[in-house]
Amino acid sequence: MNPFKVVCGKISVRDLVLSHEGINNRMSKILSVATAGLYADQLEDIDHHRFPRVDYLELQRLLDTETLNYSAYDKKHTGEVFRYLETQLRSDLYLATLSWLKSRNYPVVFTWSERAGIPFAIYKRYLRSEHRFVTMFQCWSERQEFVIKNLGLLGVMDNIIVHCASMKQKMLELGATEAQVKLIQYSVDQSFFSPQPGLEPVENRIMSIGEPRSRDYGSLFQAIQGLPVNLEIAAYGHWYAREKNSSLKVGIPQNVSLKRHLSQVELRQLYATAQFVVLPIHDLVYSAGATVSLEAAGMARAVIAFRSRGIVDYIIHGETGILVEPGDITALRDAIQFLLANPAEAKRLGQNARQRVAEKLNLENYVNNIANLLGQNDP
Repeated sequence: MNPFKVVCGKISVRDLVLSHEGINNRMSKILSVATAGLYADQLEDIDHHRFPRVDYLELQRLLDTETLNYSAYDKKHTGEVFRYLETQLRSDLYLATLSWLKSRNYPVVFTWSERAGIPFAIYKRYLRSEHRFVTMFQCWSERQEFVIKNLGLLGVMDNIIVHCASMKQKMLELGATEAQVKLIQYSVDQSFFSPQPGLEPVENRIMSIGEPRSRDYGSLFQAIQGLPVNLEIAAYGHWYAREKNSSLKVGIPQNVSLKRHLSQVELRQLYATAQFVVLPIHDLVYSAGATVSLEAAGMARAVIAFRSRGIVDYIIHGETGILVEPGDITALRDAIQFLLANPAEAKRLGQNARQRVAEKLNLENYVNNIANLLGQNDP
């Protein structure tokens, strides 16, 4: 039996409106809108042997929440069309619409990303409502900035959760107040992503992971040219990623292999058998690379990364990894050669990173911080 109150199955807009009839006083106080979906076998994996714990389900354990996610889509009719359009637009218009229709019955609405948060804010801005609205921003683009500024959406966001200091500063520059913007550092399931008994790093094997839109793989390929390494790249994000164009658009050296459609268990094994992780992140204001750096940290693997504005909250240079200036191919190559020649240093950095995740950047702290924010001024 599914222990979570997740709105699942095939549901149309009409069904959703009709479902409001007869709602009693036991209804949840918070509508949690997650821009993600769950597989049936993921829900069945109650011991989390094959999948890490999910943040919005962990929040549901703590608070009186009703969760709406991609499982609520009508997969045969309207929902299927809208999901395709959302993938192309990178905006969850349909999910935001479903959320708005349900929101009148909840004093608090929380959207887990800007994909649903921005269109929901548009509804709130022009149709008005009295409920408290909290949204999270995980990514950022010029298009999103244009919409937020020109439609005056900050005023309808009671709280904005961001994952890095540079993103908080961006929101303040746009006119948000200190009281509105809450910096809550991201996390991963440190129990799932943890050192695996019997799996050790393979000599000269390194890895990278992440969607091409936020990675400078061309610079990474130049940096490893001629080095005695085997670089394995999962360049298509996680199993739930929605990358429109997964082409690397650069020539792939002979010592590079691409990994496609990895399961979470396979990804964990890739971390475990790599000497360290390299993240050639573009210099972005949001925390691109945070998930990978935390997963690597959970696995006690050091990370070499370009010093993006959004990643410095997650990698401490000289303590949990190595940061080099964005686009500096020589410095990136030197850092890779240094850790290859000094495996003890790579191990030290990885162990420090694991300790930081265990003590601070863990799933429990992350979810508790969100729960505390949502519980403030609870009607």
